[in-house]
This record gives sequence, C-alpha cells and structure tokens, in this order.
Amino acid sequence: MSKRKIILIHLAGFILLTLLLLFLSEPLLNKFAAGIHNVGMWINLMVFGTIGILILTIISCMIFFNQCKKKKRIEKIELTENGFEINCDQKIIKFKWSDIDKLTGFKVDRFTIDDICLKIESNNKTAYVTEEFQGWRNFINKMLVEFPQIDKNWEGIIANPAFERNETELYNRNENVG
Repeated sequence: MSKRKIILIHLAGFILLTLLLLFLSEPLLNKFAAGIHNVGMWINLMVFGTIGILILTIISCMIFFNQCKKKKRIEKIELTENGFEINCDQKIIKFKWSDIDKLTGFKVDRFTIDDICLKIESNNKTAYVTEEFQGWRNFINKMLVEFPQIDKNWEGIIANPAFERNETELYNRNENVG
C-alpha cells in the first residue's frame, strides 16, 4: 500500500472519529456526568478527545508505514546452470535458455524516468523483468552471449526517444530459424 493511501485512510478515520465524538459527546456527558450541565466539560471532552484521536491516528499511521517498509517487494533475476529464474515477491518462474521462444524489449514511462523492460516468452509462460531487478546486468550480459543475434546496444536503442514505449522484438525463435 502506498504512503499516500495510508495517509488518506488515516485522515478519513480521524475525521470520522472526531465527528462521532462531536455527536456523541452530549449523550456521553448526560450518562456519566448527569446533572452537571457545564459547557466547560463539553469543551474539554471535545478538545482532549480530539487530541487523543489525533495521537492514536498518528501512532497507527506510523505502524502502517513501518510494516510497508518491511514488506519491500522482492524483484530478482538469478542465473542458473542452464538458464535463469525470476523471483517476483516469492513467485518464482524458471526458464531454460534453450526454451526461450521470444524476447521483447520495451520502455515504460515512470513520469520522471523511463524503465527498460524485457518480456520473456517460453513454453506457455510469460514473465516481465525490468532494469530495477536485482541481477539485471548479469542476466543481460549472459542473454547477449546466449543470443548473439541481439544488438548489444538494444537498451540504448529502446531508450530513445524518451517517454515513448519503443517496443522492439529482440529475438523470435520462429523468425531466427534457418
């Protein structure tokens, strides 16, 4: 969950609880302080109640932020003896170099930067990896050895012009046969 979402949810909770306090403060005072009709008590209940709700909301928000930090996404690509495996949040997909049917490079616009990506297709399975994956450079170097027909500068070619997808088929088993 993003920080913005966490903050918005907690802000909405704070507003809801404060409104609930506002509407329930009079019945609460009548129940627990019957016979004492003092505006000062009502104001104190509202002020200290709102401060208490704010403190609890801030603590809850901080706990959520800490849990989000602990749950950092795992995005890793590792070389194996005959291929590689992709680990995306504990979902592992294994590929053999000899089973690769198609490799497609493209770029994704992330507003301030572009992200170079690779779509890997093999035996009815498809996976996506990006330059942000741990092990990307080792994987790309090995991929260029396994598929020498791929232009060594494919990342640079895809990178220009900026902010355009520039999808490029790098390898296709059916077109590279014969």
